[in-house]
Amino acid sequence: MAVMLLLGGICSIIFKKLKMPAVIGYLTTGIILANYWSGISSDTESIVSFLSDLGLVLMMFGIGMELNLSKLKKNGAFSAMVVMIQVPIMLLGGCLFGSMLGLDAVQSIVFGAVISGSSTAVILVVLNEQNKLSHADIETIVLITVIEDVAQVLILSAVTPLMYGNELDITSIVSMFVVIILFMVVAIFVGLMFIPKFLDWISTKMTDEILLVIALGLCFCMSWLSVVVGMSMAIGAFMMGVIVSQSRVSKSIEHDIRPMKDVFMMMFFISIGLEIKPEYLINNIGTIICIYLIYFVLKFGSVLVAYFLGNKPIKLSFLSSIGLIAMGEFAFIISKMAYDLKVFDSAFYSSIVGAALVSIILLPIVNKQTDRIIGLFQNHTPKAVISGFATLEERRSSFYTKMTLASKTTIRNARTKLTASYFNAALIIIVQLVFAVWSHMLADFIDAHTSADITNSMAMLMVLLLNFIVLVPLLYTFMKNVRFLFRVMLDTNRRASKAGQAIRNTYTMRFMRYVLNMNNWVAIILLNFAIMFVTPNDVDFVGHVIVTMLGVAIMCLFEIVRYYRRS
Repeated sequence: MAVMLLLGGICSIIFKKLKMPAVIGYLTTGIILANYWSGISSDTESIVSFLSDLGLVLMMFGIGMELNLSKLKKNGAFSAMVVMIQVPIMLLGGCLFGSMLGLDAVQSIVFGAVISGSSTAVILVVLNEQNKLSHADIETIVLITVIEDVAQVLILSAVTPLMYGNELDITSIVSMFVVIILFMVVAIFVGLMFIPKFLDWISTKMTDEILLVIALGLCFCMSWLSVVVGMSMAIGAFMMGVIVSQSRVSKSIEHDIRPMKDVFMMMFFISIGLEIKPEYLINNIGTIICIYLIYFVLKFGSVLVAYFLGNKPIKLSFLSSIGLIAMGEFAFIISKMAYDLKVFDSAFYSSIVGAALVSIILLPIVNKQTDRIIGLFQNHTPKAVISGFATLEERRSSFYTKMTLASKTTIRNARTKLTASYFNAALIIIVQLVFAVWSHMLADFIDAHTSADITNSMAMLMVLLLNFIVLVPLLYTFMKNVRFLFRVMLDTNRRASKAGQAIRNTYTMRFMRYVLNMNNWVAIILLNFAIMFVTPNDVDFVGHVIVTMLGVAIMCLFEIVRYYRRS
């Protein structure tokens, strides 16, 4: 403890003097202890592992307590929209680029989960120091990172069974998913009903010391329960932090826990440093740079698109996009869990940590040069590109102006349908990821539990037919919402035309009219075929056509049965 605390303090002071976050000093401490100190032993590593678990639990408990649900409800609409757009892009981009790096399906999904977030602490320090954004804009960015933490908790819950997948059959995986979902719903619902009131009562009857002990006891109890049902202890700690944040005494609890959290959080980052060997960083410098560039491009592009769609000015969108390019604490948490479960090897794990360090180190440097970067972009970008951006911004602003012509009820319904369409599309993507990862496992399951003698190719066709059937209700709901949105947009165009605004008969408008005129079931079948065809599987084009025909036949049979039941 003496060596770790003193060396960690000295390293953090050095990096603070270099205007770098203290977390780099903690990671450096672990690297020094593991590689250049003879006093390290298996006993030391086990002690650090135990202390790092404490740090992980307290860190996640603190992150959960920072999530103010009332503030989120009041000011979080735009921040939530940014996260809803950029996190799926990060996940899909991570899966795509992960496969290009030679990762398998599960590794690619976990890689997407690793790079999907940003560091609240690092970003807040850098943005406040450099003072390039207003206080309100910085608050928005911090709220984005907090909601990202929530999204990554959900992602971690989803990928945990995948990381255990090599040791489980399909029945065990499905049952684990069901248990996890039920546990999270019941724990949060029951917890929000009783625990805040219980803590408020404790605060009026007992001392602050007892209140702190009870709060920590609840935190570790939820962490233990989450491990029992097959989740990470981090998820349970986060959920209890969210629950405790709703009590009146949450600020007092958060203040008392902070010193412990800071000390044990240092142990968590030291434990990560203990797993890193400098030769791994040197030998994998190419992979580190690739991961950082993937993260930079995906994060910058996705946030820029989200801000643009949110009707924000281009310069604010650019500055906010740059300001979020620092990998968050969850990059270390998820990658460490993947390494412990043998999903990542030591070389790729070290590469992820190295890329996270690069993103943290470069954030203040890149953010400081944003004005110069914007100037270079304006001076050296072809006029056609700048003109294209200006046209896009003009049409975006025109769209928002035209939407004000619709009634409040229509706008509210449009927002509801847009949100439903987004989550529907996200659910479709999740379904396809599940089928892409587990198609062979499902085929083996069908083969093992079917009395008839079927080949592997027949089993894969049956899996694809199941995929088709699962997609039908999702696509039906999706198309229903999209058609409503298209009708609203065309109607606002007509209203704008009557109000004297110039309306262009763009390809977008023609496409919307074409979709509205198309038969709904034809659109669903074509979209279903296209989605399954682009999803990786072992079925050829003819097989996809056969499956689609069988799926259409099942749909027709279902409609006939419904018709006769009604009559």
